[in-house]
Amino acid sequence: MNQKNINIKLPEGTFSTQVDCFNKKDDDLLRKIYKNWRNLSDELNMIKGRGVNLPEALSEGAFCRAMDTVRITSSIPGANTSFDVYNLKTQKRIQVKACSVLPDLTSFGPDSVWDQLYFVDFFRQGNWDTSIDIYLIPNNLIYNFPVNATQTMKQQQKQQRRPRFSIYSGIIQPYRLKPIKTYKI
Repeated sequence: MNQKNINIKLPEGTFSTQVDCFNKKDDDLLRKIYKNWRNLSDELNMIKGRGVNLPEALSEGAFCRAMDTVRITSSIPGANTSFDVYNLKTQKRIQVKACSVLPDLTSFGPDSVWDQLYFVDFFRQGNWDTSIDIYLIPNNLIYNFPVNATQTMKQQQKQQRRPRFSIYSGIIQPYRLKPIKTYKI
């Protein structure tokens, strides 16, 4: 992984920031991290413990490799940087949500912003084989998702609440979304 300073265009303006750039040289390290994470989770399960949450550096790093994006590493004064990665070609802010169990429980901060939201399934077809499925989730399905009987996700965000729901069982399955890409770490 290389770190470099780049200019990114955001709604608030153009900013210089440091990003993580993943390349083919990082594949072995990402695979090693994946296997260590799975081994630790399996060992914890052997003593009736809960598995380790999916590390965001792994999910975001794998996403960056699969989708040729860069990872935002720090906040940018004067801009909302609640998104995770940035596509240099399309200049899109991307939110990455990932799961390691199904159904997932995904949460959103009240100030989360993005241009595109992707869901990364690390438990692809019930297997731990270092393959991931990547889904592009339409924004209207996320923002209009009913998190309870009277409110959508967007309405809860406006109340400064942190909505939680399953993207997989609430959106991917009912709308029969297909992965836009399958990637082997």
